[in-house]
Amino acid sequence: MYFVRKASLEDFTDIANIHFESWCAAYLGLLPESYMSNKNNLFEKIKMWQELMVHPDVVVWVAHDTNHKSLGFIGYFNKNNSYEITTLYVLPEYQGLGIGTELMKTSLQNILESNINTHFYLWVLESNAATIDFYKKFGFVYTGDSSEECYESTKITDIKMVRKK
Repeated sequence: MYFVRKASLEDFTDIANIHFESWCAAYLGLLPESYMSNKNNLFEKIKMWQELMVHPDVVVWVAHDTNHKSLGFIGYFNKNNSYEITTLYVLPEYQGLGIGTELMKTSLQNILESNINTHFYLWVLESNAATIDFYKKFGFVYTGDSSEECYESTKITDIKMVRKK
């Protein structure tokens, strides 16, 4: 059993740990191993989340079990009534249990209750078909926009998805 609540400032270490542990599992086989080891640093993630959690335009929800162990989180950045979903991670051993779905549903519902005209968008790795399909379940569609990064001899492409009303 798990629960979803709005994250507090004190959650930054748990969120950073989930981000660190889940990041490699999420991109295993989709990104070069050297890229993954260069980009996934626990110290940097702790520092990043400590700074982000105090930012007034950042909204984070966390899922936890009955013992208050954090299992996953979703993070948004609010810019002019438009929310960019920047992160959605669940610890690998808890994936497939509906936690990501519940994080998405709870956070979307809460934000839409305060403003029905809110827009949502995100960037997702083009080769991450499972995640793209997940977002499609919530009404997100590919806009045709993409962003490319070259790393060593690999082209890494993210695509933009927006939520249809």
